Amino acid sequence: MQPITFPDVGRPLRAADGFRYDATATAPARSQVRSLEQLVEQAVQSGDAIHFPWLSTRAYGALFEVIRQARSGRLCGLTVISASLRAEVGLLVASGGVDKLVTSFAATTYPSVRPNSILAQAVKDGTLVVEEWSILALIQRVLAGALGWPFVPAGTMDDTDLPAGAGPGVRSLVDPFDGSERSVMPALRPDVSLIHCPVADWEGNGVLFPPFAEDVHTVYAARRGVILTADHIVSPADLRRWAGNVRVPAARVLGVAHVPLGAHPSASPVPVRVEGASGYGEDYEFLAELGRLRTVEDAESFSRKWIDVSTRQGYLSQLGRERIEHLVAMDLDESWRIDEIDTEPDSADVGEVTLEERLAVSGARAMEKVARASGTRTVVAGAGLSHLAAALGRTLLLENQHVVDLVFESGVLGYVPRPHDATLSNTRNLPTARHLSSTLEVLGMLLPSTPDTTIAVLSAGVIDSQGNANSNRSPSGHFLVGGGGSTDIAARVTTIAVVAADPRKFVETAKFISYCGTNLEVIATDIGHLRRQDGVYVLSAWFADVSESADGALAQIRSATGWDVQLAPDVHPLDAPSATELEYLRAIDPDGNLLG
Repeated sequence: MQPITFPDVGRPLRAADGFRYDATATAPARSQVRSLEQLVEQAVQSGDAIHFPWLSTRAYGALFEVIRQARSGRLCGLTVISASLRAEVGLLVASGGVDKLVTSFAATTYPSVRPNSILAQAVKDGTLVVEEWSILALIQRVLAGALGWPFVPAGTMDDTDLPAGAGPGVRSLVDPFDGSERSVMPALRPDVSLIHCPVADWEGNGVLFPPFAEDVHTVYAARRGVILTADHIVSPADLRRWAGNVRVPAARVLGVAHVPLGAHPSASPVPVRVEGASGYGEDYEFLAELGRLRTVEDAESFSRKWIDVSTRQGYLSQLGRERIEHLVAMDLDESWRIDEIDTEPDSADVGEVTLEERLAVSGARAMEKVARASGTRTVVAGAGLSHLAAALGRTLLLENQHVVDLVFESGVLGYVPRPHDATLSNTRNLPTARHLSSTLEVLGMLLPSTPDTTIAVLSAGVIDSQGNANSNRSPSGHFLVGGGGSTDIAARVTTIAVVAADPRKFVETAKFISYCGTNLEVIATDIGHLRRQDGVYVLSAWFADVSESADGALAQIRSATGWDVQLAPDVHPLDAPSATELEYLRAIDPDGNLLG
């Protein structure tokens, strides 16, 4: 075979420079790098709707700058949009610059989930309005805004009291294809979105790693664009090696600011090697300090210390080198062993079982029974004790060679809970996962396509005799924490609720429905299991160490619920929590943040 030869080019290819993509191919003049203070001053105006999306890494540095400028009086009348807000919500309220929240969940979350007192007082006083949706609904509304759709279906909120608060609500229309009536909700387009990336280039292309949770549809939905912060800024040529992980395109970025540890106090997982950049874990010490804020005065004092810091270096100096090194170490695989060094495991004393431990065991055993009967392959875990119940339930199933994938709604599938950290969002669980995706994929696609092989283990603030749960309103009608993704989960799959047998937790009819009880099969309490049978809940199992007889347990459950509960024909005793079960639970939560 003759070799292929190319004719000589008679003249130089003057367009050659147009084909270059090395570091010098991008003119420095195109740099979008600005100071964070300057970006917020230029991009955010009073009255704006700001999106602070729930991602694997969150733009706390940018949010704190917005709060700082609100505290100075430059910003007021803001609306903050986020599928999930934690204790920082107290700082937003205390800043005096935020009039409205659009969310599905807003609470103090560490060390355990509870209502945020600063938020609750502001809502009660009428100085703050909360517009409430389900997590999937908010994500779909922003997606519609990104796609240019005027509205989008709102099916998972049917038969609940969501959406609630001052907002556009939902409307009904006739499906032109089958003539059925459908609920729809309007698209949502914020003015500006705040996004933090581990790595970005100086033009504003940003790298994000899964799980994507609320996802970055907001990049395209935001009317003006994105304020981007990054731990590490590189050249556009260097960023090409991570092109598959770029989720924020420079075309939608108003500017990029170099903000080291810009996601702090949240985590910033970096699962692949990125030269010059490192991931870091959540700062639980900081979150605990935030969680201790009870009043506006508390938030004011905290803000003077952490928000009003004039430079990023000053902020990092306050954290200190040792603390930062620990946070960076938390992103290393097997980093949970760092915590194990100082922990001496105690043998579980079966005679000392807390209420919370019994609830977790009760939920786990209910999950095991339902999963084995239905051939379950996937279990969606809720927050708090329901997460521990699902984790223990997985191990009980494994003992019988029944494998299930645990799922966290942020997009973490097939994970194995690591010891020493009971938080559902623990990023040290990520290396154990078999699939990392997004909330839209989990709640909007996986659940509706696998209703026969997926179940859920959830919590509830209050539950009624029809299985309807309320996590949005207190008995006096004030905002609690929000239903989060429970609305969407319970609408799709068979559900187990983990609820203490307490008269304050059980009512005949819920005043507010966060998730509908149609699919609620079992209520796992510390006395025993209430199973749905012919439309009512009957006592199907009881802990033998709580009551010697089924009749005794029935009397206790009737007293706790106020319901006319009957015994199931196949009612049976449950063994007391075992040493093995307790040892497992205490290994995950050695500090007793959830287990008491």
